[in-house]
Amino acid sequence: MQNELDTKQALKVFNLVCEKGEKRDEHYFYQGLEAWHDFDGYTCYLKFNQATLTLYFHGKYNLDYADNGELESLFKKIANVAKG
Repeated sequence: MQNELDTKQALKVFNLVCEKGEKRDEHYFYQGLEAWHDFDGYTCYLKFNQATLTLYFHGKYNLDYADNGELESLFKKIANVAKG
């Protein structure tokens, strides 16, 4: 599968989830996405179903997913939430 990730868009969505989402413990929930960050804020996480995107400092990232369908769903969800 071709990598369709736009890290700037993902960070925008991360911020949206944290701003508009419901906070439970240290995690935020908004439109099916779950977002949280580590103690210093340099590592951010976005999760949808069984796919998790980890955003690191300087635009680096990691994707953890069970199958390509889960990854595609995460990318689509990020794009849809970014559109508003």
